[in-house]
Amino acid sequence: MATGDTAARNSRASDFSADFTTSSLVIKAGATTLATHTLAGFGAPATGVLTASAIADATIAATDTADTATLSDTAGTYTLTVGTVGSGADLELSTLTYISGETSTISSLVVTFPA
Repeated sequence: MATGDTAARNSRASDFSADFTTSSLVIKAGATTLATHTLAGFGAPATGVLTASAIADATIAATDTADTATLSDTAGTYTLTVGTVGSGADLELSTLTYISGETSTISSLVVTFPA
């Protein structure tokens, strides 16, 4: 089976970074938006891995349990799975329980492009 080399992985990561330079990370419970975070782009790719630069805190808009997230920009929308830390989900959160009026903080977002 063929695998992508580092240059190819970094190329895909750079394309993704360009598409989602200034984007919104929306945490959802079904169709309900729980929190909307603004991302300030991504750092340079390294071996197919991108790390978000800065992620703004957000005030939680509704009380519910997070079950999905989207990363959106004018380039489109990328859907993420959501789970707790260690779950292997695309977006791992310390808790899935969101309470209206509280602050939602995302400390890190890492996107990996496999070989």
